[in-house]
Amino acid sequence: MKKFNTIEEIRDEIDNLDLKIIELISQRKDLVFEVVKLKRKDQIVDQKRIDSILKRLNIEAKKRGIPESMIENLWKIMIKSFIKYEQEIYDQVHKE
Repeated sequence: MKKFNTIEEIRDEIDNLDLKIIELISQRKDLVFEVVKLKRKDQIVDQKRIDSILKRLNIEAKKRGIPESMIENLWKIMIKSFIKYEQEIYDQVHKE
């Protein structure tokens, strides 16, 4: 890990990471838009898939020394938000 001398340097690095995370979320949103084209409305919430994602990410979190609860909490919020997004765009997407 890089050596930091000031709080400002660390905060700048965090800000840069935040921008990268936003870009990745944008890419994920674009993929969700594409997948909703292939779904029926009753397939928007796929609990089996959600459980699989959380299990896989908890394994990865453990490998990296990240508290599993942190990853699980973040992803549950993200998944819930993407489900809401799918529900909001579903009718629009299926009219095209």
